[in-house]
Amino acid sequence: MSSADAFASYEQAWLADQPENAVVALFLSEALRKRNAAFGALIHELSRTAFHVREPQAAAAKLAWWRQELADAVLGRARHPITQALFADPGARETEHAMWPPIADGALAQLDAPGAGTLQLLMEQLDAFFGPVARAEAALLCAGAGNPEANAALWILSHLLHELPALAHADARLPLPLGLLARHEIARADLGQPSPRRNTLIKDFLDELALETDGALGVAAVRSLALRVRTRLDGKRIARALRVTDPLAYLQARPHPGRWAIVWTTWREARAAALAVDS
Repeated sequence: MSSADAFASYEQAWLADQPENAVVALFLSEALRKRNAAFGALIHELSRTAFHVREPQAAAAKLAWWRQELADAVLGRARHPITQALFADPGARETEHAMWPPIADGALAQLDAPGAGTLQLLMEQLDAFFGPVARAEAALLCAGAGNPEANAALWILSHLLHELPALAHADARLPLPLGLLARHEIARADLGQPSPRRNTLIKDFLDELALETDGALGVAAVRSLALRVRTRLDGKRIARALRVTDPLAYLQARPHPGRWAIVWTTWREARAAALAVDS
């Protein structure tokens, strides 16, 4: 299998999880499209390892390997198809070398992260990973501009929303503040079963996510088109989930927006980004 074919398999796994990026690519230059795909595949692979590999030792070993790979790849010694695709771009190789290993360090930090009592504490834990992700994204896709703190918050809030459907699985990592469970007097084991109490808890959490997202969006910042589109689609998903009786069941049944919603949202965000540059 060629390096290009090997990378294509990782790209398809990323697109299966975030299908809006297939449409986002249509609005990017060839250079940005390649960067966005390679960066997206990289973060998808690290996220999947940090949050979805159930054996901590296996996840830790894999993420330690990725840390070394990122340190070597930016110097032109890439071995993995993802890093070969990413750092084939001279612009990627010219980014600050020390910026890349902390992404893997932040992913490693998630393996031992304790439960958090509040959303703010949960976001602080996740910022160890998504903070370096947002800084790398700014350097790679936003010409070094932007507000990494606000954009990291958008990454984190999107992650929490997309992890919510896993509440049905008892062994999944809890993407909720522990204080929220205490406030609603519901045990972790009860989250897998529909109930009025669970519905109220999820709606309260979605309200918190929406409020935090509005706050992060209120910070003026340059953002990648992929992040802009994902944030807007997440907002629509939250609004629709809040209108149904069982919001968790809604999120589980509709993991992705419809294609026309993706196309319309991407066109609007691409147009808004272009107008912001021209103004």
